[in-house]
Order: sequence, then structure tokens, then C-alpha cells
Amino acid sequence: MKRIFKQKHSPISFRFRQNTEDFIVDEVPLYEQGPDKGNYLIAKVQKQELSTMEMLNLLESNMDCHSIGYAGLKDKHATTTQYISMPLKFAKNFEKFKHPRIKVLEYFRSPEKLNIGDLKGNHFQIRLHDVTPDNAIALKSVLDTIMREGMPNYFGYQRFGHDSANFDKAKEVARGERIMKDKKVHKIMLHAYQSYLFNDWLAERIRLSKSIEKLSCEELLVNHDVSEQECEQLKNQPGQLAVLPGDIMLDTMTDKWLNVTDLQSIRKPYKERKLIPTGLLPGSKAWRSKGMAGEIESRYDDLLLESLGTRREAIVYPKQIRSSYDEAEKVFTLSFTLPKGAYATVLLENLANRDLTPKQS
Repeated sequence: MKRIFKQKHSPISFRFRQNTEDFIVDEVPLYEQGPDKGNYLIAKVQKQELSTMEMLNLLESNMDCHSIGYAGLKDKHATTTQYISMPLKFAKNFEKFKHPRIKVLEYFRSPEKLNIGDLKGNHFQIRLHDVTPDNAIALKSVLDTIMREGMPNYFGYQRFGHDSANFDKAKEVARGERIMKDKKVHKIMLHAYQSYLFNDWLAERIRLSKSIEKLSCEELLVNHDVSEQECEQLKNQPGQLAVLPGDIMLDTMTDKWLNVTDLQSIRKPYKERKLIPTGLLPGSKAWRSKGMAGEIESRYDDLLLESLGTRREAIVYPKQIRSSYDEAEKVFTLSFTLPKGAYATVLLENLANRDLTPKQS
């Protein structure tokens, strides 16, 4: 599964080491801390060389608590900070808990527990090594483009594991043909299959966007079922992804979806980031695209999934992008904030314009 980007630059060489010093992630909570009262304990914890699930398993086994909530999954090979919740009755056991790779930074009471998705996003600080001065300039240039236009919102390689048979396994789980004993693993496999389909759909749409930009209207009219007027509108669109007739976009002002029936009317709000194109995560209740967009989307749909389904933004806009370069050490440091569900490693692949999936021995 190859992630394709619209950037035209040649691949940029650097070395990315996903470890506790070079990859730092801080969760941005959804809610500000309110009055310190309620029946739940919210803890801000920092972990190293542990996945979120491994950390939760350690906590649950040591505290005899099986109702720990969390907002999102964090990388294992990193220094990550995130929030967890538990019923207040486990507070004393939690205060006694000690582990060399888990540090409790603060905790407070809350009337609500944490659920998946209860976060705004994540802030990242990353160091890239073996960066030459010329490549540092190139990286800064691509970062400026990403700041203006956003980037494709692929799922990162962490979503899929390294087993070459994962796709078939995930498909069987998603269709109810295989049952995993661990409910958490079962859910992760279902989501992984949806993610495979989304990534392949997005790669095709990026390829099409590059064709629309490159080919003349005469060539596009031969290869695609669009009118001459629509062709001109497609070629004049802003952003990383060409929006097609029948696409579904997210209205960021109302948090609602809308079907695109007039390409001209969406040009300005798309440029202003008030509308964002979306892709399908298949399921029985998910909105489907129509027309030209729906024809492409149908190739990456699965009507047999045991899931409600939803849609995911196809483009993501990193915020608070900062960078610096140490020429003596050849280290390029960057920091940025991504909304929930977006992957820092995808931004790095966009910068490098090459695959950064870790090689397995």
C-alpha cells in the first residue's frame, strides 16, 4: 500500500529514529480542567517504550481495575504524554503504582470518564538526523507548502502492523468471518481494514488530482466523464485534492457533511478551509459519494462490513509548525500540532516524498 503525495520535489534524504529522544508526543485534551470534583480520576501520564495498550494492561493488572478510559492510542517507540481515566475508588491503588517507564505528571477528579476520541489532537516534536544544509532548505520549503495547502490525511504505517497477511485477516474480522478473542484486538483489526481501503482510495484520488493538474481539458474529457465547464473548474481548484462532482465535504463551521453539486460554489470555502473533502470508512450507515466521485469511491467500499462506518477528512492542516536547523550536528528539529486521527509519520513521508515504513529484520 503506497502512500502517494502531490508534492513534486525529489526525495529528501534524512534519518528518522523513532525513539524516546527524537520522537515526543503530547496529547492535546478536548476539555480544559474544570473543578476538581466528580467520581472519576483523570491522570496525565508520560510513558516511554510502551504502547498505550501495554501501559493500560500494566495498570489494570496491578490495580485490579478493568475500566480505564483513554482518548487515543500513542506510539510505543517515543516519549508520549496522554490522559487516562478510572473510577475514583481506584485512586489509592493508582497513587501507589510505580513503573520505570510510566510517570504520573498530575491528576484530578472529574465528573466524566474519558472515551475514545476525547482529544483535540497531538503536539509533536521530532528530530531528523544527517540533514545537509541544502536538504534543510528543501525541508523548510516543503513545510511552507504544507502550511499553506495541507497534506493528504493517510493512515500511518502504525495502523497496520508488519504482517503481510494483515489485510486478509482484517477483512475477515471486519466481515464477521473471523472472531478475535480479545475485543480490543477485534476492533483494531476492523478499523485497520477500513484504513486500508481509505488509504488506497486516497492514493487514487491524489493520482487523479495530479493528472487533472497536468493534462489539458481535451485529454481529460476523453478519459473522464466531465463536461468542459467542469474541467475548467477542476483545473482551477486550490489545495492538495481536486474535489469532484458528487464528493462529500465536511463543513467545518457546522461539523456537517454536504454533497458537492456545484464545483464553482465550493471553490472559495475550500480555499478558506471552511470545507474539507472526505473519504469513506465503509459501514452500513456511512454517507456515500455520488456521481464521478461515487464511481471511484465504490471501488474501495465494502457493503459486508459489520460496522456503522463514517467519513474521514481527506486533507489535514497541521498547525503551529516550527523548525530549526543545527548545521554542526546536522539535526533538523520540527514541531507541529495535528488534529486527532492524523499521523506525524505521514507528514514526514510527505516531507521526504518517499516511504518511511520501518524495515523489519
